[in-house]
Amino acid sequence: MTDKTEAPAAGPAGGDGVLSPQYRALSLGLITSVTLVAFLWLGVATVLPEAAEDLGGVHLFGWAFTAFMLANLFGTIAAGQGADKAGPTRPYVQAFIVFVIGCVVAAVATNWWILLAGRILQGLGVGGVLALAYLIVGLAYPDALRARMLALVASAWTLPALLGPAIAGAIAGATNWRVVFLILVPLVPVAALLTLPAMRKLRPTGDGTPGENRLPLTVLLVLGVGALLAGLENRNIAVLVPLVVVGIAITLPVLHKLLPAGTLTVRRGMPAGMVVRGLVSAAYYGGESFFPLSMTRVLGLNTLGSGLALSAGALTWVSGAWLQAKLDTRSGGKGRHARVVLGFVLLVAGDALIALAVGTGLKSVPLAIVGWAIAGLGMGFVYPAVTTIVLSLAPKGKEGSASSSLQLCETLSVAVMTGLGTAITAYGSSHDWNDSRGLGIIYVIAAVCAFLGIAAGLRTAVRKFAGGGGPGEEAPAAAAPLQEPERTS
Repeated sequence: MTDKTEAPAAGPAGGDGVLSPQYRALSLGLITSVTLVAFLWLGVATVLPEAAEDLGGVHLFGWAFTAFMLANLFGTIAAGQGADKAGPTRPYVQAFIVFVIGCVVAAVATNWWILLAGRILQGLGVGGVLALAYLIVGLAYPDALRARMLALVASAWTLPALLGPAIAGAIAGATNWRVVFLILVPLVPVAALLTLPAMRKLRPTGDGTPGENRLPLTVLLVLGVGALLAGLENRNIAVLVPLVVVGIAITLPVLHKLLPAGTLTVRRGMPAGMVVRGLVSAAYYGGESFFPLSMTRVLGLNTLGSGLALSAGALTWVSGAWLQAKLDTRSGGKGRHARVVLGFVLLVAGDALIALAVGTGLKSVPLAIVGWAIAGLGMGFVYPAVTTIVLSLAPKGKEGSASSSLQLCETLSVAVMTGLGTAITAYGSSHDWNDSRGLGIIYVIAAVCAFLGIAAGLRTAVRKFAGGGGPGEEAPAAAAPLQEPERTS
């Protein structure tokens, strides 16, 4: 990165830790930021059914999640474009302001439509905060520290995953569901005060030339994905098929323009990294969406038991992320793509074990928990490794767009995988399937996504500098530009 994109005094070789005085406030601020949005993402699901009952929104319940995910897509792109133009500080503040407004709107909602408006604002804010968190890691920390910081960011999801639903349920039980939306608001200034001083030292990631406005394309993407998800959630085949066809017809050309050139053909280097981020999110988050349902409806656990089983994946994910960071530091960045492949192998095994435990006559709780723990370990290897690879290969002046494209691939794949899973369970319900059959198919699809990720992971390996650079440093030539006038891929 040039002097326009790198934080001053980043450290010559990353010898100081991410919690050393130079980085401590920024690191703690980023961890707090991610923890806040993770609590909203994971904890609010516990109280949304009660909110739907109170506000008369049961018939539109699924849109509480769909609207959030679609807004997340737009917030992701808007934040990345804003960072390229004016630096990450302004879009970071704007994302958190929208996040807070969304929480307040949901808390005071008098009908379901107002709550959905709050969920849209929350999604915009969450998408922006997450995209900028990864971008700031790429800008403010030297390469030797990025893997460690990404491991800390992964750890920020642990407490929300373990305690978020329980805490939200306890707060709602002691007060009401509205308080759950407000409980995080006082912590936002804490995250901002820790993060902003160091963030102000980061200059705009753009190169000073006017960039393409990606927001109109993002609106089209939201419309296309919205049509696709609405179709997948509809049980009427006469409605499902046209909506899915229209959604795909809009979404694919827009993705072709929004994502780095070569992404749809899995071009070696950064484009392959984008595909990896999408596939690993589908293989893990797609399975996570249906894991509690599998534990309760098929394997007979109660809510507490299901939550404890789900925590196995969160714990092994963090363990895998820390192990990846340690290996990354020891090897000087070499072998990241190999750890991506290893992580996908673990994900294939984990999802396959869950499919076996849930979708067959075994009905084994221990096997499902072991499978989920293995899948979490694989996620811990893949997620930080591929994020570091992409940030290292991002073209100069386009780091914000690269970070938002990563988050876009993740959000889109999770939304589509969740919609597909919903369609499968709806189809099974209308054809008298038992829950085991439909959920087993979902985990087979997740395992297929992980298997495809092995091939994509192999293509994240790039050639090294012929005569310069440190160990494990990728050649800039391997990074395809984010935008090209004409494309053939």
